[in-house]
Amino acid sequence: MAITSDVELQRVRKLHQLRSYRIVSVLRIGVLAFVVAAMIVGTPQHEWTQQTVLVAGYALASLLALALAFSPAPRRLGARETVGVGRCEPLTFTAIDLVALTGLQLLSAHGFYPLLIMTLLPLLAGIDVSSRRAVVVLIFALAGFAIAGVHDGVLLGASGWDDTVFLFSLYAFLCATALVVVRTEERHVRSVAGLSALREELLAQTMTASEVLQRRIAEAIHDGPLQDVLAARQEVVELKTAWPEDDRVQRALAGLHTASERLRQATFELHPAVLEQVGLGAAVEQLAALTARRSGIEISTDIDYPIRSEIDPIVFGVARELLSNVAQHSRARHASVTLRITDQVCVLEVSDDGLGITGDTMARRLGEGHIGLASHRARVDAAGGTFVFLDTPAGTHVRVKLPLQR
Repeated sequence: MAITSDVELQRVRKLHQLRSYRIVSVLRIGVLAFVVAAMIVGTPQHEWTQQTVLVAGYALASLLALALAFSPAPRRLGARETVGVGRCEPLTFTAIDLVALTGLQLLSAHGFYPLLIMTLLPLLAGIDVSSRRAVVVLIFALAGFAIAGVHDGVLLGASGWDDTVFLFSLYAFLCATALVVVRTEERHVRSVAGLSALREELLAQTMTASEVLQRRIAEAIHDGPLQDVLAARQEVVELKTAWPEDDRVQRALAGLHTASERLRQATFELHPAVLEQVGLGAAVEQLAALTARRSGIEISTDIDYPIRSEIDPIVFGVARELLSNVAQHSRARHASVTLRITDQVCVLEVSDDGLGITGDTMARRLGEGHIGLASHRARVDAAGGTFVFLDTPAGTHVRVKLPLQR
């Protein structure tokens, strides 16, 4: 449970971080507009030269932050292998906000509007999802406000200590409120991650119980109906020697042969004996061949898995589910299965050239009650592995990694 909780916490935190990062990037454009307006309206023209350089640099940083926030790369934050918004990136642009707004105030001799715009800093910091980062930013914002206010004479001017205490207390209250909002959002993220982890643990337990049931059904079919069909087929074979010209005997023999093949295929898909007898590589190879024959899709395999491991049933279940989706939903013409070992990690890749599926699509299907892929991903996460939808121009490409020793 601890591994799954950590995985879910990181995944949910990244998603919320991306959301807050994008919101702040949009709000920063509004702050930039107010900065330009404050420079034009609230400061004399002889101060514009230095302020224009500062505002131009801030504008470039704001546009860069907006472009990074909405670029294609951060959209893959749900996948743990992909690189999204870095830990330092939001803090870097927030530091630029602090420097730019404080610098604008210091470059204006008696600008009340630039000082007023500094009250927007707690707003930008309050959308964060990291309380530690917010504390650092808000402390520097409070210090910057005090320095700017003293420099401009607003906090230590002729208005007296009452106004000074009031203005500084008001700004401190805004910073404290922003920190409370961040703490609330952080707790919300942990709550969502806990519920998500609990859901996936229940799915994993359901899958384990399902495997036990499938094995019992497979054994019951193999030891019962399949043996009866084979015995009946042997009887019909003996009848055929007595009446070789009777078409009814030939049709009965063909029907029994088809029934025995279907029963063998059903027992294999429920619980392949080859998985225990020969190993995962042979089982996946046979599974791909059966899927190709049943669906008409050309499936190529590249399998190099010469060992036995306790994760083999998990990997086979994932491969079975992925190939089932390829056969039923992809409308693909070609597919491929790769199974190998890299640095004591089992790597399974299944790709096709069909309609395609993403992590968002899988989440939507889970909401509609389709728990297949989500259940297997939960088992992979619980075993310390990763289940990732990779970017591909067409179709679907899934990579599953599992350490050989859990």
